[in-house]
Amino acid sequence: MADEAPPNFGAELKDAFKPVNNWVSNGIAWIADVEEFYRERSIIEKEYSSKLALLAKRFFEKKSKKTASLSVGDTPLMTPGSLESASMTTWNSLITTTEIVSQEHDKLATDMITKCADTLKVLNTRYEAFRIQHEKFEKRLLTDRDAQYSELRKTKAAYDATCKELEGKRVKVEKSFDHGRPKAQKSYDAQMAEMHNVKNTYLITLNVTNAIKEKYYHTDVPDVLSSLQDLNETRVQAMNTVWKLSCNMESTALIRCSDHMKKLHAEIERNLPHLDSLMFIAHNQPQDGWREPPDFYFEPSPIWHDTDEIVVDEAARVWLQNKIAKSQTNLISYRTEVEKRRKDVESMQAKREKNRGSSESQGGRTTAEEMETLRNVLNGQEELAAVNSKRVALETEVDTVRQACGDIDKNAHSHKFKSTSFKIPTSCDLCHEKIWGLSAKGMTCKDCGFNCHAKCEMRVAANCPGPLDKTAKKALKDVRQNRGSVSIDKLSELPASNGSSVGVNRSNTVTSVSTNSTAMVERSGTVKSMATTSTATTSTAATSAAPSASSSKPPARRVLAPPPAAYIAELPADEAVPDGPKAKMLYSYTAGGDGEISVGEGKEVIIVQPDDGGWTKVRNGTVTGLVPTTYIETLAPSPPARAVSSPTSTIDSRRESIIGGKKKGPAVAPKRGAKKLVHVHAIYDYKARTEDEFDMAEGDKFVLIAEDDGSGWAEVERNGVKKMVPANYVEKV
Repeated sequence: MADEAPPNFGAELKDAFKPVNNWVSNGIAWIADVEEFYRERSIIEKEYSSKLALLAKRFFEKKSKKTASLSVGDTPLMTPGSLESASMTTWNSLITTTEIVSQEHDKLATDMITKCADTLKVLNTRYEAFRIQHEKFEKRLLTDRDAQYSELRKTKAAYDATCKELEGKRVKVEKSFDHGRPKAQKSYDAQMAEMHNVKNTYLITLNVTNAIKEKYYHTDVPDVLSSLQDLNETRVQAMNTVWKLSCNMESTALIRCSDHMKKLHAEIERNLPHLDSLMFIAHNQPQDGWREPPDFYFEPSPIWHDTDEIVVDEAARVWLQNKIAKSQTNLISYRTEVEKRRKDVESMQAKREKNRGSSESQGGRTTAEEMETLRNVLNGQEELAAVNSKRVALETEVDTVRQACGDIDKNAHSHKFKSTSFKIPTSCDLCHEKIWGLSAKGMTCKDCGFNCHAKCEMRVAANCPGPLDKTAKKALKDVRQNRGSVSIDKLSELPASNGSSVGVNRSNTVTSVSTNSTAMVERSGTVKSMATTSTATTSTAATSAAPSASSSKPPARRVLAPPPAAYIAELPADEAVPDGPKAKMLYSYTAGGDGEISVGEGKEVIIVQPDDGGWTKVRNGTVTGLVPTTYIETLAPSPPARAVSSPTSTIDSRRESIIGGKKKGPAVAPKRGAKKLVHVHAIYDYKARTEDEFDMAEGDKFVLIAEDDGSGWAEVERNGVKKMVPANYVEKV
């Protein structure tokens, strides 16, 4: 068995600190039993020695009285003096030997206390204290690991909360009207950027947690287990040393028991320190091997469908660029510190092996120097584990960002921010909001003077121009403030409407409002024109939300936003196309097929093409399409005028159309030609919340009856039953 490789707890038992610690603790506690054995054995030897001494004294006294009588008789003719008979001399030697044996047993009893029992007591205290240090170290490692797990759960909770808040802001955007929509949209965009940052934090924390977890199970815990193994084997070696000493004492004191002591000595020699370890491993190793706990994976929010990909839009890249810059700055120092501490640990381990070889060559004697070396190795491993955890976390952060964004920090020039307390009103150069508070609520770049909120620091692009003088800083400050002075600057970046016809489809969402409003601002050059357009847009939205008259009344459902057609702005009066015959809508009509348009009740339209089989082609604003002829009334020619519905009447009209107003249009003429069926299939699972909705499983197929009208819902048919499903949960086949 000497040729076999020695066992290693850290490599073979992995996550088994508790059973190993309990086993080592039991071995150390066992030292107390061995100590008790030698103390009781010492008492027995003391009693035996005392009895032998009394016995020798009593018979010395008897012998002195009978020496002459037994040597020369009671009445000798010549006094023998000091001479004794051969028998008495032998008897005297026997009693003297008994007295010497008594002294040997007394010395043996004393040695058992001082050299065995007291030594075991010291070893018990020393090893138990060292084991407790291992226990504290493991608890600290476990606490650090659990703290990272907790941080992951907090980050996940923050991500869910941010997603929930984002969903709320999205609903507000869809429910807002007129002047309130840009503000709601801005809040939604800001929340979207915040959600991306929180998500990125969650993903980074996820990878960091996995890295910390891997280090815990493959580096930290194995090191502690190996140290516990060294402690236990050192304990066994120390006990062997005490047993050998006891055996040698008894061999010297009790020659008659030398054969038995030699046999015991041989048995002790065969008790190699690692044999106990081999047996423990054999009885504690799982049959199917140890399995590492699975890695943590990205869990999408239950209210926000997302993937496990790092968000790399412009705002997120800025945040990631700042994140990786900070991580790399700290990573250099941590790598240097880790390498230094690793070399220290390796040096102490080499010294430990040298001391162990020296101890074995000296007959297994455990020295205080070896014990101190073991303690230093454990302390070094503890310090290395703490620094290495930070290094692993930073390297994981950098690798995660670079895998998603490449060399994002290649041409970055990060700002050198420092905490600042502003004594005068100051605006954030990023969000242009006031920085409130005096207790270091803001950040200022030491080079270029960029001011921002502490919360905005990570969202500032890494484009610092470098150190500037006061004049240059002031000029740059004016440019930044002027850039944010006009609240609609961002709208001008969106494409303007070119006046072409816009079809009604799901792409006409809230973005359409910003696009058309921006176009009006660019054409008119004033905020007043934008307000007028928004009012007209609201009117259109309200009147076009009524259910289709060509089909049965759709089931009641939540309305998340006006139909997209409501967001198509009319042309200003100075750009209106030439008028034709005008007509007035007697009833509200919602488009039910290709080529049709939705128009609200009372809306004036221009007839483009007269009646053709029960349908008339009309133009409503910039949109042209078919409406039922019975739904319109031709008007007498009148001067061109532009009417804008009041917000109140528009909202009331929309409310009536949504809830199924009292006015109903006449029957619609048959469609011209058969309509081709459009099929859709579910791309996500969905659980119906009302009786008017379908349950869906991924892959389920339906017939599309009506596409998303801007409310976020589509009407589908399955087995002759028509119900509603979320429009973004299905996809055309």
